[in-house]
Amino acid sequence: MMTENLKIGRQLARKAPYALAITFIIFALLFVFGEVVWMNQVFASASGVMSVVFLLLYWHEKGGLYFILGLLSPLFAVVFSTLPDFLALAWVVNGFFNGAAFTLIAYLYVDKDAQRS
Repeated sequence: MMTENLKIGRQLARKAPYALAITFIIFALLFVFGEVVWMNQVFASASGVMSVVFLLLYWHEKGGLYFILGLLSPLFAVVFSTLPDFLALAWVVNGFFNGAAFTLIAYLYVDKDAQRS
């Protein structure tokens, strides 16, 4: 029997390819208007991956601590990033969602039950 939490994770995973496409479009626009701070992108993508992994652990009923860690993960991207202007923050936010969407797509392909349901 599938819990409601697992359904949420799988529904998000099925929508992740659209989110990934949108983040690539936003990246293209940001390339036109501002310069990239590559370490910001590393921190942002890593925090997106961490957030989704922690939330998936929570959705798989491994403990409520993972929910808190999943919600705190975006904070790490902002804290460890250099933000000289507003566009740098846009890069970080978009990088976070790009890492999260990529991780959800990977989850969709790894979890065979998520593909069928």
